Amino acid sequence: MVFVDKAAFPPSSPPVPGRLAHRDRTSRDSHLPAAAPRGEWSMSRYVRNLRKWLLERLPRYDVVYCDFMRDESAMVVELARRLHVPCVVRCGALMGANDIVWQASLRSRQSIFQRCLAADAIIAPRASAQQGLLAAGAKSPTIVRIADGIGDPLRRTKATIAAARKSLAEVNHDLNVPVDGRVLLCMNRLSPEGGVSSLLASIWPVLDQRPDDRLWLIGDGSWRAKIFSEIKGHGIGRSAFMPGSFDHIDELMHAADVFVLPSASDGVESFWPTAIAAGLPSVVVDCPDTRAYLGGAFSDTHHFAAQDVDQLQFKLHEVLEHYDEASIAAERLRKRLAQTTPLSDSIARHVRLFQSLAAMRDVSNVGGATG
Repeated sequence: MVFVDKAAFPPSSPPVPGRLAHRDRTSRDSHLPAAAPRGEWSMSRYVRNLRKWLLERLPRYDVVYCDFMRDESAMVVELARRLHVPCVVRCGALMGANDIVWQASLRSRQSIFQRCLAADAIIAPRASAQQGLLAAGAKSPTIVRIADGIGDPLRRTKATIAAARKSLAEVNHDLNVPVDGRVLLCMNRLSPEGGVSSLLASIWPVLDQRPDDRLWLIGDGSWRAKIFSEIKGHGIGRSAFMPGSFDHIDELMHAADVFVLPSASDGVESFWPTAIAAGLPSVVVDCPDTRAYLGGAFSDTHHFAAQDVDQLQFKLHEVLEHYDEASIAAERLRKRLAQTTPLSDSIARHVRLFQSLAAMRDVSNVGGATG
């Protein structure tokens, strides 16, 4: 959550990423609620404690922003409306699980999601999120389309690549990479919708021919045990690894050579833009979301039809066998998106939305936000 004081965003000030931070009218000190839950069993206790914490502090702010549509966001939306504080939620992906997909799996989750729809504004980062929100019953005027922008470039050099790989290998020996090896990075959730099974079915012949190359499956999910069995079944246990989740991914981007997006169910909103900023060649699924995000620049990716194992295998071979050409195309893509979809524009749109809602601070229902 981010609490916004309109004093933090004077109309004359330029939007700066660091300004999107907690700010209290009465104190500059940081205030934190109880520790975040480690699992679903502890979520209800966390939400209760967070509610008590917010009852005292929330009225001090002009806007509250929730980055996902889950348990705590539902509580915050209800409390914010009760206290007449404008509330914004973002339909996003938490640990690789898209909110739209997440809420469809259980009736209890659907109830939580529906409560989040009462927010004054709902940010949809891509077309499928907007469509999913409308299908779930969200009111069209409350939906604000703000795409995730491309941030400052992550300048990868031989030195930074070597340093990142050395550091990661010291933390986890599975991440040790041979001197001439290439690293293919996938950050999709290990779940039925993550597309990782299709990736493994496609990549094992590639890794069989290129024993020094590595596949890193970053993250977790309900299919972790199944994916581990498939890695063993394909005979690539010495080349494909599942090191778990990472809080910071810049080092992974420095260490990698290729970013693979086997499904648009997750990764499009945060991981892929970071990979683009790092200038990594992308092997991505061809679907409305990926095409809409890149527009005319989509041709600079190595794309394949969803669940087409043979085509994905061909694209993986292509990018690795012609890596210099793929890197040039990736840098061309980065520069183009940095101009057409900059992170600064995304931040500015957030700031304008917050300012418009803060101006209506005393209105109990501020529907109709346009961003």
